[in-house]
Formats: sequence, structure tokens, C-alpha cells
Amino acid sequence: MIDRVRGVLSGRARWYDIIHTWGASTPLSFANNRFHSITERHNSGYGIRVNVDGKTGFSYTNDPSRLAVTAERALALAAFGDEEDFELPAAAGSGFEPWDDAIESFDTAREAAGAEEDIAAILARFPAATVDAGISRYAGGMRLVNSRGLDATFRSCRYSASLSATLIMDDGTRIDASESMSALAPAAHPELRETIIRNIGNALSVARLPSGTVPVLLTPRAFARLAGIVLSGLNARSVWKGISPFGEKRGERIFNPSLTVRDNPLAAGFPDGYPFDDEGVAAADKVMIGAGRIERFITDLKHAQKLGIPAEGNGARGFSSLPYPSYSNIIIDPGMEPREAILAGMGRGILVEQFIGLGQSNTITGDFSGSLELAFLVENGRIAGRVKDCMISDNIFRLLAGDIVMSAERERMGSVLAPSLFLPSVNCTG
Repeated sequence: MIDRVRGVLSGRARWYDIIHTWGASTPLSFANNRFHSITERHNSGYGIRVNVDGKTGFSYTNDPSRLAVTAERALALAAFGDEEDFELPAAAGSGFEPWDDAIESFDTAREAAGAEEDIAAILARFPAATVDAGISRYAGGMRLVNSRGLDATFRSCRYSASLSATLIMDDGTRIDASESMSALAPAAHPELRETIIRNIGNALSVARLPSGTVPVLLTPRAFARLAGIVLSGLNARSVWKGISPFGEKRGERIFNPSLTVRDNPLAAGFPDGYPFDDEGVAAADKVMIGAGRIERFITDLKHAQKLGIPAEGNGARGFSSLPYPSYSNIIIDPGMEPREAILAGMGRGILVEQFIGLGQSNTITGDFSGSLELAFLVENGRIAGRVKDCMISDNIFRLLAGDIVMSAERERMGSVLAPSLFLPSVNCTG
């Protein structure tokens, strides 16, 4: 079908590309300690992008028999599209796929039994808890064809599992704990329930902390949430719109020299990898922040051309959307000190596991405030109880420029591999 559409577009557009994505997912869910649902979902679609007289038109369809009609619609819409002067790549990266044949071994009965075992283990420790679980398998792929002769395909897959528990105390206090993991193939994940059991156990007693500045140790998940405020400013679309705090600061040292952050679509074992992006640009492992310096911005072809910077494989889209700049796998370099040593030496402070939200954050100034959904008071290296009704607020740019310490150990949360982060002085409202 795609090959026929090439004839429709040939000679009528300065350039064109056609993306075809397909996939099937099988999610299982448990709610309130019981099996809830299992479904099988299939998705396939085609997106056609054309550039006519310097303007881009776009249309899409789920029906392969309507590809010719979709191409004609994209050509007609080009007159109303954005002016875009970039060129498409003639070749894409190859030799890498985020794929594991073991994804085909996914067995719903086995996965359901594993989830029931997780729920039973949590209930054995906390009979009044309510537990939700989700397990999913996805397998699919993408083909990209363009007018410069590119015709490339790759497969992708993902196995994911999540577990969350809620315990309501006699005084009405609510304790929430959640964990998740992802991989390329089905894998045992007892650490999810073990972490939840440990966190709820530590949260049964409440510790008080007066307002003021305190040392804070962020777990990798909490660090990843705050790092998102910084990384949003390295998006070329934000830079082009003038809403990035780093637009004029490439090459400047903004943060502590121990901070190095990479974007690596080629990282082994990460489900969010790819050999080339959704515009056909070869994927590349690249430093975004190197030893505290702003090194580069993530970009698609459009914003690379507008900013006069190279496109390095971060154009993302589905079949039903135009490309936009997007991160792949975020990898933050570790430190030298073990996490337990950092915890032991922090004195009296807070260990942050989960934020409720960071909706009050300002991605331009770096100011943030976040209520702590799950956090613990640390005294002399030991957890002394859950910190209740507490919020931390400060400026993430200032904090990351200060005397930070990152742990030698790292954990992966989805597409982010991060260490724990120690901040010696953060504003806290108790």
C-alpha cells in the first residue's frame, strides 16, 4: 500500500514521508485486591507528511485502503501549513532494536498468578490495605519511508508492571505507596512488593519536623521528577519560543560539575530506545549537561533548522501527529558515595520517596514546590517515621549548582536511570 502512495506523491511535493506504526498490547489489572480486567488491544495507522512550496501538510488514517485519499488530503492541506525549510534524511540508523524475543513468552495466567502473590504478600503484612496492580505486554514496530529513498523498519517491545497500596489508619491518615518497573521481556519483580511493604512499615509512625531548611535525600524516582524541570528547558521548541532559561547559555557551567545528563536512545535494555527517530534521523548517545555545562538541546528537524543546530535523533510522533522534540532514555551519571553512607551522614533531614505533584513548578525560573506523598524523617542515619503534611519548595537551578552529592547506586524508572541525590539545605514547610 505504501509503495502505491509513492506514485501519488511523486513530483507533487518538494518532499514527503510516510510513517506506519503498529502494535498489540495485553494489559491485566487488579483493583481493590481483586482481579479487574484483561484486554487485548491492537493499533495500526499511517501518517503522511508532505512539503509543497515550502509549506507542510499532514493527514493520517487507520485504513490502509484510504492511503491514496489521505495523501491527497495532505497535499491539499499543505497550503495552510507551517513554512518549513528543512530536508529529510536519506539514510537511517540500523543494527539496533529495542526488542527481545522473550516478549512472546508473556503468559496471562502466569502474570495474573504473580500479581495475586504480590497482593497476598502485602495483605499478609497489612490486612487492611487495598492493593492495585497492573501488568502489560506490548509488541509492535514502525516503518518510515520518504522521498529521498529512505525505507527503514524496526520492532519494539515492552513489559511493564506496577503495584500500589493504600492503608487508611484509625485516625483517618492515608498512606500511599507505589512502585513500578519496565523491561524488554517478562521478568520477576518481587522488589516491587518488598519496597512497598518496607515503605508502609516505615510510615506507620509519624514524625514531626518544624519548618525551616533541612538536608534532603531524594530517591532516584524523586530526583527524576525534579530533573524534569531542568530538562524541559533543554527542548529546542522551548528555546525557539523564547521560554527556555538556557536558550543563550550553551557552553556555560550552570550546575555543579558532578552533574552529567545524557540522552541515549541506544541504551541496551531500555524499552524506550530506537535506532532512528520518527523522522528517520539516526539515533545518537549525546550529553545534554556535561560536568554542569549546558551542552545541547533535544530537537526535531523543524526546530534544528530554526535554531541552526544539528538534529541528533529526537523527533517523536505517532501516526496521527506531526513530529516534536522528545527525550528518549535519560541517563544521569552516578557519584562515588554509597547511598547508605550518604544517609548515615546526613544528620537530621528528610528522605523523599514520592511527590504528590509538582504543579506549582516554574520551568523558566526553576522555582518549585511539591507536597510529599511519601517521605521520612531521618535522624542519625535511621528512619524515624513518616513526615506528614510536609512540603518542600526551593529553586532547582540553585540547588543543583550547590554542594550536591549523588549516590554510586542508580535505579531505572521507566526511561530514566538516576542515582539518589543529596541536597544539603532545602526549604521545608511542615
